[in-house]
Amino acid sequence: MLKDMERLLYRRQFVLGTRYMDRNDWQGIELDQGLFLSVHPDLDITQSTCHGYRLTLLGYIIDPYHPEWSNADILNDVHKNSSSFDELLAGIEHCGGRWVLIYQNDTQIKLFTDAVGMRQVFYSVQSAGVWCASQASMLAHLIGAESEDDEELQAFVQSAEYRKMEQLWPGDGSIYKGIKHLTPNHYLDIKKGTITRYWPLCKLEPIGIEEAVRGAVEILKGSLRAIANRAKVMLPVTAGLDSRILLAASKEVSEEVHYYIALHSGLSEQATDVKVPAALFASLGKKFHIHPALEKVDETFVQINQQSTQMRDLPKSQIFYQHYLLSEGRINISGNYSEIAREVYYDYHPNRTIDGRFLSRNIKLGEHAYALRCYEEWLDPIRSYEERFGIRLLTMFEWEQLYGRWGAIHSAEQDIAIEEFSPFNNRKLLVTLLSVKHDYGTRNHLYRKMINQMWPETLNAPINPLPPLKFLRHCGKELLRGSLYYGNQAVKAFSSRGISKRGEGTT
Repeated sequence: MLKDMERLLYRRQFVLGTRYMDRNDWQGIELDQGLFLSVHPDLDITQSTCHGYRLTLLGYIIDPYHPEWSNADILNDVHKNSSSFDELLAGIEHCGGRWVLIYQNDTQIKLFTDAVGMRQVFYSVQSAGVWCASQASMLAHLIGAESEDDEELQAFVQSAEYRKMEQLWPGDGSIYKGIKHLTPNHYLDIKKGTITRYWPLCKLEPIGIEEAVRGAVEILKGSLRAIANRAKVMLPVTAGLDSRILLAASKEVSEEVHYYIALHSGLSEQATDVKVPAALFASLGKKFHIHPALEKVDETFVQINQQSTQMRDLPKSQIFYQHYLLSEGRINISGNYSEIAREVYYDYHPNRTIDGRFLSRNIKLGEHAYALRCYEEWLDPIRSYEERFGIRLLTMFEWEQLYGRWGAIHSAEQDIAIEEFSPFNNRKLLVTLLSVKHDYGTRNHLYRKMINQMWPETLNAPINPLPPLKFLRHCGKELLRGSLYYGNQAVKAFSSRGISKRGEGTT
């Protein structure tokens, strides 16, 4: 029997609209006349008033340079050093966590999220005012929105590609009429019902590898120290690079971290992602926990989560119930969003151009008309960004359309059981790493230098090792890719077009 089932429904969610959410245990805040905020009791609320405006923070915020600070300490510090909305956006870029921030003065109310939109927001512009919520389904229920009947959308939702890609949604729409998803790097003007991009504003200034390593290491170590100061924490470790760098960053707080891997129907104890970290921790003299797969997941738990979120039927979804039973109030530390900094896309083919078809096919969503249309609409305003701001369109795509969608869904699904924290959900960290000159293999080299500085012994175990035959095949592909890459550098002297994608091991 589940404990406190009523509290599990819509856990860690919020609603902002023209009336309160009709739930007795939720906290209510009137932002202004006719605009009401309803917040689940397990979602933190922090407010600050200064310089003639008020800030309302939903969720938690981390300052890696002041790991001892609380939500209130950080919000007050950012607020007192920001006399305008633009200064606020700049002043909070070093902060991590998982949050939504509402800015309110006498005439304006603006809302934006953490760097990668890990605390997601869905919104709808209604005649009586703008509504926002953590989930599209809950918002649709509150405002009476009907399912979208667009034929292209319906064909996409029913496609094998949509299911295979774990319901990755292209663009900023949803399955409901008039309900959209707030894209990372944008803010919502609640009074006007408009969306504005606020990042990037200036060109990335190239920095050297050593400078990037120093800056990134400071942020990573400070982030791990900060979250360990807030609560008990747990960190999943696989054979991948992203979890390895977080393990290295956790050295100074390693006695406070519950390191683990969770088995499920798609991951057995004989898998590389289990055997490699188990051997590594034995060599480090640290305890490594292997959480056994559950024989059965409570059906009521699944039903509550399906009602609360965009719950998907995936093997890894079994882990949510494990967290509910075993996490003991811990925060789960994730390596998600690290792939953005590693830029797993490389330039090979100078005759290819980035368009909706290329993006949809490259992300394995096929050539469905709805996906192509959504990606073209996202691309149109930013086609010049690579030249203007020095940030690749494919990096922007991964940031806003892959992890700003698919990554956020995963975090929301876990809210019923556990809060999640990703140190890479930090704009300053991402910008620092992306400012290193891009070259073939640079990102993995950069990560290894960071690991070596933080905890070199964690490199004693292989990262994503392959069986001999696969290893030889992998070496051949890498040789070909490297040749294509460097060959393309010469071509770029005459042509600025061309891209391709390189898949790399992730967490």
